[in-house]
Amino acid sequence: MQTSTITIVGMERTGLSIAMALREGSLPFTLIGHDSEPSRLKEQHVIAAVHRTETDLVRACEAADIVVLAMPVVELEPTLKMIGEHLQEHTLVIDLTALKEPGVRWAKQFLRRGHYVGARPIFAASTFGQMQESSLAARADLFRNSVFCVMPAADVEPDAVETTVRFGQLLGAVPYFVDPLEYDQMSLGVETLPGASAAAMLRSISRTAGWRDILRYADLPFAVATLPIDFHPEDLAYLLLHDRDASGRWLQGLIDELGALQRLVRDGEAEILNAYLQELDATRDKWLQERSANDWNETKTEAVELPTFREQFLGSLASRRGDRD
Repeated sequence: MQTSTITIVGMERTGLSIAMALREGSLPFTLIGHDSEPSRLKEQHVIAAVHRTETDLVRACEAADIVVLAMPVVELEPTLKMIGEHLQEHTLVIDLTALKEPGVRWAKQFLRRGHYVGARPIFAASTFGQMQESSLAARADLFRNSVFCVMPAADVEPDAVETTVRFGQLLGAVPYFVDPLEYDQMSLGVETLPGASAAAMLRSISRTAGWRDILRYADLPFAVATLPIDFHPEDLAYLLLHDRDASGRWLQGLIDELGALQRLVRDGEAEILNAYLQELDATRDKWLQERSANDWNETKTEAVELPTFREQFLGSLASRRGDRD
């Protein structure tokens, strides 16, 4: 039986961390890395994370048992269109981009072979102090003891879903099933709204007369708050416009809360303002504790048995290829 092949498309923080986690497990497969920026494939930490790199997208995907898409969402449609005719019948495409409903639609339109499952790995709470979003911040434990959201369409084969769950387990994450449309709407609040807030804050400060002086002593809080703008701004615009009604509701909620905060400051309500901030501080601390514990009373699934990796990981998808081999 031939060795399994996994291709990761996108060698930035998420894709590279997945490669590092898979290599750390010393499992029997060939790992191929591809990125739309060919220069990134020449970086030493990328070369070390995979068995080989491939600059041609079709060649990178056509022999893969699993294709992992870890790219900006704006690249998803052309990528699916390009590889759709070249996948094997049993190939599983795991889409990790930020939106799920469009991927389901595009997969049905462009994938002539294979199976498509949307998923989203969530960073482990232990990595939150690491500011860089680039590939230099990649680490094998980026998703360990966290959640791996699995969002299959209703007509996806169970074997493909099971393989996706096991893939998340290999990263050290716990699977959590979510409806694709529900995920898109809710993720706007925690993935897209921070970027929109950062953009509005940065613009308001950068338009002040003292902006040049402020640059001299802008420190860690400002760098952390504006970080979302630094990571694929074209993705942020796409996400905000994907569901304008949902984006509008999240933004209006933020505007209302900023208005309430402004009134407390304007009226000098020191006691109320202090209580307001202390309550939010406690809310954030509780969230971080829960994220670190990662105990959401979900059903735990058994770990992957390494000696029978191919059968347990690829399931009957592998058997179909094995029969042909």
